[in-house]
Amino acid sequence: MDEHLLNREELIEKGYDYDDLEMVPSSDQLFVRTGEEGDDLVPVNGLVYELSEGDGSLLYYGEFENGLPHGISVDFHPGGGAKEIHAHFHGPIHGERNRWNKEGCLVLWGEYAHGHELRLKIWDDSGQLVEEKKEPDDSQLGIIEKSREFYRRHYGGD
Repeated sequence: MDEHLLNREELIEKGYDYDDLEMVPSSDQLFVRTGEEGDDLVPVNGLVYELSEGDGSLLYYGEFENGLPHGISVDFHPGGGAKEIHAHFHGPIHGERNRWNKEGCLVLWGEYAHGHELRLKIWDDSGQLVEEKKEPDDSQLGIIEKSREFYRRHYGGD
């Protein structure tokens, strides 16, 4: 899993440090300051990373489009190793989600559609399945379909 992830040096070279960005609370978008006086706010497009204040290790990175998470998002355990990898589609989590414990064992797998959980499996640290959701319940299906329609209309695609 880790062999396809970007490293700290690549992110510093290509991305934006989260601490240098600003979030507009009403929109939950991340912005970068530009212009001669730094008074222009422009939505972030590209990679955003966060480093530990203590040792400078990589805590997180993700892809953003127009200030919203869009693409891969990776959280790291303190000291290294992927903790969670999932994707976003113009904001909400969308697609597969995987989480590992510090020893590198998969402890959560889920599938999401525009922020809504479709399926989920959770394992304890010994590898025993402790929770499973095989499909969304009937009350969620209508909400999920409305979300899909919204994203199709606004962004084209699913």
